[in-house]
Amino acid sequence: MKNCLPNGRNQQGFTLVEMMVVVVIVGILITIAVPVYNKVTATAEEKACLANIKIIEGAMEVYKAANGTLPGSVGDLMEEKKRGPFLKEKPRCPSDNQDYVLSN
Repeated sequence: MKNCLPNGRNQQGFTLVEMMVVVVIVGILITIAVPVYNKVTATAEEKACLANIKIIEGAMEVYKAANGTLPGSVGDLMEEKKRGPFLKEKPRCPSDNQDYVLSN
């Protein structure tokens, strides 16, 4: 068995240099990945807000066709009026968790 090991030393495990190289590589990958992740998250939140606005606009048009007037607030789209509710739940902007406000 001693013939397999050079100089009779135990060769199990990693050296400090090998471990430091791995730590540096992981650090570089994290440095690249975090800003990309933040940008993707911000873009997704922005697109979700725009999609919510389109849904609200569509619900407003259906409300107007059913009731003859535009709703005063997003809450009106959720009430049981003539053919309502036109929205199942109140949409919130994912970026700042704010309610949407209608402007006529």
